[in-house]
Amino acid sequence: MKHADRITRILSVAALLGALIATSQAQIIIFSDNFDSGIQAPGTGLNSYSFGDTTSRSTSLVAGTGVGGSGGWETVNNAASGSAGFSGVGAQYQVFSATGNSSANLSDYTLSFDVRADSGSLNLKIQTWTGTGFGGTMTGTLDTAPPAGFGSDLGLSSGFTHYSLNLADSTVWHNNTGMLPNGGTIQLIFQLDNGGPTPYSHTMDIDNLSLTMVPEPSSFALCGLGAAAFAFRRRKA
Repeated sequence: MKHADRITRILSVAALLGALIATSQAQIIIFSDNFDSGIQAPGTGLNSYSFGDTTSRSTSLVAGTGVGGSGGWETVNNAASGSAGFSGVGAQYQVFSATGNSSANLSDYTLSFDVRADSGSLNLKIQTWTGTGFGGTMTGTLDTAPPAGFGSDLGLSSGFTHYSLNLADSTVWHNNTGMLPNGGTIQLIFQLDNGGPTPYSHTMDIDNLSLTMVPEPSSFALCGLGAAAFAFRRRKA
């Protein structure tokens, strides 16, 4: 085989392996919901809980509460009376049959959303179960609060703030009790934390919610590309 032909073949292999790496790095959307049509992504649900001085709560899709007047996910915390001095509502976004989340590496995942509130701060949690529909076992919780359970909330303002959070960022996620991102069920908890003298009513709006995965290139593809490059250098020499 001529020297030029060998070089051509080596470069062709390198290009193919490069394409394989690019494919392995393609972004996979686990779920994405802009709430514009008032219909959630398939296989999802909304729920909520409350604590402290909260006397009633609601969480639902409401037209006109999203970015630019689009549809949004709105949660309301009503505290008509109480002496605890704090209250909150945990708005839960539940994905009953997660697909595409094949990687066990937290660093491969990014959670993005837009959020605003007229008061309070945001404690964010992610939980997974090994099976679909909350089946199997719960793997754990990834939490922005430290192990003690208080502090390190994300900031909220009256205008929408965009967050794009890598799940491996320890400056954001201060506690992980073993949460695995590749579970069959995923639950996000947006907990609106409020306080002060009652009565009051506070509102939180969420829009453009998504979880994406960009896996690292496979070691096989990287080794193959390295071998091709080494061969090219030897032939050239």
